[in-house]
Amino acid sequence: MSCEIIKNDILSLLAGELTGDEHSRMLRHLEACSLCRTEMSELEKTWMNMDRWEIEKPSSAIKANVMAAAKDELAGAHVPWWSTFPRSVIFQTVLGALGFSMIIYLIFPYDKIINLCETLILKSAFFAYFPKGLIYFLLGLLYGMVPISISGICFSGRIEDNPLFKGLGIGAIFAAFLIPFFIVQCPQFEAGLIFIMALGIITGALSGGTGTLYLLSKMRTEAS
Repeated sequence: MSCEIIKNDILSLLAGELTGDEHSRMLRHLEACSLCRTEMSELEKTWMNMDRWEIEKPSSAIKANVMAAAKDELAGAHVPWWSTFPRSVIFQTVLGALGFSMIIYLIFPYDKIINLCETLILKSAFFAYFPKGLIYFLLGLLYGMVPISISGICFSGRIEDNPLFKGLGIGAIFAAFLIPFFIVQCPQFEAGLIFIMALGIITGALSGGTGTLYLLSKMRTEAS
């Protein structure tokens, strides 16, 4: 074997990658060639030093500087406002509440339920004991509370902190979308009736949002 081939295979010899025949030929050549022995000796020292080389861990100050730089970089990055909406629990809860509200409306349309209440108030002695405004307020309360409560149970389970504040926000956003739809669907009724029912919807949405999120948060705390 020539010295050039031997020099190329010294690292393979040190790593134990040579076959039995190649290993034997390498040893025979090294016994006879002082230049290759010297080359191997130098490489062997370097190889052993690499095994003993320890990578130093960065200090706490360096870690802190790197983290601070990364936060500054992320803070300066432009994130489109719409990109966070689909992942927002609040957005999902409001959207779910609007969906459930539409389902309830299709089953129990506002105008038909109001006409039914008018008939019951006129014909039923039981309803005569209650103020007419209270009946419509409670009706609006149900239209506002039921959808937001169902949606809160389905979608807001991941909300951990500030459940009352976030529930209030969810209820307010839901009511802001639902009230215009309700008014458009009931143009034939008197303004006072619409106002009382709208007030009931707002109250139901706010109380349903805060109450549902608070109870879910309480249940998670007790379970843990």
